Amino acid sequence: MLHADLTSIPGFRAIAESPYFAARTFRSESDSSRVVTVVMANRLPLEQQTGADLVYYNQTFRSFVLVQYKALETKDGEAEFLWVDGDKFMNELGRMDSLLAELSKVKDDNDPDGFRLNNNPFFLKFCSRIVFNPDDKSMFPGMYFPLDHWKSLTAGTRLKGPKGGNLLTYRNVGRRLSSEEFVMLVGGSWVGTTMPQSAFLEPIIREVLETGKTVTFAIRRASDPEGDVPDDLVPYDLDDAEEMSVEDFLGKP
Repeated sequence: MLHADLTSIPGFRAIAESPYFAARTFRSESDSSRVVTVVMANRLPLEQQTGADLVYYNQTFRSFVLVQYKALETKDGEAEFLWVDGDKFMNELGRMDSLLAELSKVKDDNDPDGFRLNNNPFFLKFCSRIVFNPDDKSMFPGMYFPLDHWKSLTAGTRLKGPKGGNLLTYRNVGRRLSSEEFVMLVGGSWVGTTMPQSAFLEPIIREVLETGKTVTFAIRRASDPEGDVPDDLVPYDLDDAEEMSVEDFLGKP
């Protein structure tokens, strides 16, 4: 499911691929100015740093979206996901919360291109285990949840099984985002980090990918004048995106 989503974004065509790590850059077929890079974090230090399996970077509006994937298991003909306090899934959510707490310290962005529908760039995607079809160019079937939405679901009793345990199914979850809706939000940067947040996060992601090690990520409070966002980080000239490799974006030589 990660490979399928790394190699395909509906409505976008691939224009570059990294020889150093799993990453691919796409350009929108309907708006050539919109370019999105997808980076694999699964089972790498980048996942340890962020809690995410795939990282989307919208180069046009400079926003990161980080997605954690979970597989639904089939029981009695129904796809379901179970979790308990202290398991791997909860630890991954904890890493998301830790990074989000640091990003929340960045001062607000008044640039209209930096507007986001919320201030949380994290999503969860749940997928049923199905046979992978290499000829299928669409994203892997599943349901997306913004992290804030997931927290509201788990705060009540909706996702409780008959014995009181935590249980997610297609029947009990209610509203969720489809792949098409997720792509629309990411492609337009209606969700994700703001541009000042991305200015802090981009060097961290680049260093983790280059060194293969996690790093300390801490931001001064927005009220601290020394915590201002550096002003020397500017978007790439997207007219040159056909020749721009993922390594250029991530600072590889």
